[in-house]
Amino acid sequence: MPTIQEIILVLALIGVVGVWVLGRFGKGFSRSGRSAAATDQRIRGLEAELRVVQRKASEVELVLEHERETLESLRRDLSAANSGIGQRDDEIDRLRGHLTEECGKTQSLRQELADRAEETIRASVRVKDAETELSVVRAGSDAVLEQVQKLAAERAELTDRIEALESEVVAGSPPRLTRLPVGDARER
Repeated sequence: MPTIQEIILVLALIGVVGVWVLGRFGKGFSRSGRSAAATDQRIRGLEAELRVVQRKASEVELVLEHERETLESLRRDLSAANSGIGQRDDEIDRLRGHLTEECGKTQSLRQELADRAEETIRASVRVKDAETELSVVRAGSDAVLEQVQKLAAERAELTDRIEALESEVVAGSPPRLTRLPVGDARER
């Protein structure tokens, strides 16, 4: 039992053979010579169109082959670029890690610098406090030195007077009373 595909194939074969027979022997069945000439002219025109179409088809095949080569070249370039992108992605990841590490180091150095600046400020404040204390001590020592010098001058003056009085007492003359310098005891 033939299948549908086999039936269709047989019908198509009968149709092709029938068309070939009509084409081959159909000239004898034509009604006039004029239509045979027209048919010949039509056949020559179709053959010319066929040659043009075949030439264009071969040109298109050449262009298509060239485009296939171009496409293959572009695919190779794309493959190379994709592998290059992978390498660049790896490099970017490596650089990001390095950048993160460097940022951490920079932050650490900034913190250390801030600590050192704070310590420098504290030392500067201690130096200013020491300078203030030193100037206060200098002023105090200058005041004490001035008082010591005044007391030394007073002592020298009193010593001179006592010696003068002792020499008068030894000489036998009555002592002459002189007034002692009056001054505020706080100034001494």
